[in-house]
Parts: sequence; C-alpha cells; structure tokens
Amino acid sequence: MEKKTIGILAVASAAALLFGGVYLLTKDDIAQKKAEEELQPFMPSAEVQNALDYSEEDLNTEETTVTTTTTAGIEAGFTVETVNTEVTTATQTVLADDVIEGLKEQAQELQETYPDAIGWIYIPDTNINYPIMQGEDNDFYLTHGTDGRSLKCGCIELDFRCENRFQNNFNILYGHNMKNGIMFANVCRFKERSYYDSHPYGWVYTSDAVYRLDFFSVAVTDWHDEIYNGFRSLDEWTPHLKEISRIYEEVELTEQDKLVLLSTCSYEFDNARTVLTGKLVEMESDVNE
Repeated sequence: MEKKTIGILAVASAAALLFGGVYLLTKDDIAQKKAEEELQPFMPSAEVQNALDYSEEDLNTEETTVTTTTTAGIEAGFTVETVNTEVTTATQTVLADDVIEGLKEQAQELQETYPDAIGWIYIPDTNINYPIMQGEDNDFYLTHGTDGRSLKCGCIELDFRCENRFQNNFNILYGHNMKNGIMFANVCRFKERSYYDSHPYGWVYTSDAVYRLDFFSVAVTDWHDEIYNGFRSLDEWTPHLKEISRIYEEVELTEQDKLVLLSTCSYEFDNARTVLTGKLVEMESDVNE
C-alpha cells in the first residue's frame, strides 16, 4: 500500500512539474506577445520600412578594395585568414523629410509613454525592430519589459554609462540571444559572411535625429573584454577591435564619429559575446537638396 501511495505521489509530482513548466512557458509567451502588441504603435510603419529598406541600387556608392581579416581568437580554435574583397560603401545621407520627422515624432511619443525609452533600433530583413531602453544599471532591462514588468526576454538597452542621445564615441547596446530568434539573436548570424554582406546597415533614431548605422565589424570576444571600455580614444580602441574581429572592413574614423556596438551572448567558449559594430551616419532632409 505504501509503495502504491509513493508511486501515485511521484506521478502526481511529475505531472505538477510538467504542468508548471508548460504554465511558465505559456506565461512567458503571453507576456512577450502582449509586450509586442503594446509597442506596435511605435514601430516604423510598412511604408516607412520600405523607405528605410533601400537597396544598393538606391544608394550613391563607391567601391574600394580593402583587406578583411577574419579571426575569432586563439582560445576559440580559429585560424586567421586574410582576404581581399570588394566593399560597397554607402554614401547617401538623405531621407524624405516626412520620414525623418515621422520617426522622430514616434520616438518622442515612445519616450512620453515609457520614460526610460531613448529611441528605436531597426535592421532591415531581421527580427531586430525594438525600442532602446536605458536604466540606472545594465541589469534591470535584461529581465524587464518597457513597462517595468518582469519579462524573460527583456529589452534592448543602452549601457547606463553612455549619454542617452548616442553622443559618445562608443555606444553599447545589450540584448539577449533568444532561442526563438527575437531580440539580438540575429546579431550572431552576422558572423556568416554572406549574411553580413546582405545586411550592410541598420537604423537608430531618437526624438532628435535619425541615423543610418553602417556595419564594419563582427567580433567574438569575452564578456569583460576591453572593447567594452568606452573611455578610450578611437586610435587606442580600433586596433584591438580588428584583432578580435571575424569580419572587419576598413572604414574612415575620426574622433568625432559615433559608433554603436550590438552585444549579445554566443557560445564559442564560456562567456563568449558576439559584437556587431557600426558607424552612425546622421540623415539629412531631402528638402535641403
């Protein structure tokens, strides 16, 4: 009788654990879906996305031959390969005035609704289309939504040490590498050369400005690497970025340039991080032409 009772209790416990796991998973999914629905009014519309998704044919471009170094570091077991490649550099810095003003107004409305929201990031043909939050530390928005409620996937957040209008030389964004492909999961795909080549830029906008983000580096490094030290000059910082990059394209940088680093977890080694870096290019209104 005692064995039968223990067996029944074991089955009941297993069922409870299974149900609890399903409940938690469903609860997370529901919370995530609700958060996405609440952000719909602030997302760039399909029409605006079409304006932002311009192709290489729509750009004024120039082709140059550069040396690209591919490496992931000795500790990851990768060899260093140097190749010559043709790089197309975007030079167009003009968007329609109504697109620029519309995006800035959306960013302003977003901030009025969620005071810790400082802007938006959108990368064409990826799942990256999210508000950018900034808290009092780098922990809160990794486990909370824009409304401050607990959310497993968290938010994309700007390092709390950075100025909130992307005026630092180095502006670091953090986001989870979620198994379902949301948040910064697509950042890891940039390690594939074909994916990187087909996604050369993204967009960052605030209530003050709209920027194209021109990517030039994909690096794999440790979570406490000096790449996260934003208190260095570009001349000091860039050589190390080249050293840890799997993909690096030569780009003209000055001390006035603003860079954005998209950082997420990856699994090449313990505490590995994939970091996608781009240069901000402020968009001008076409009414000035």
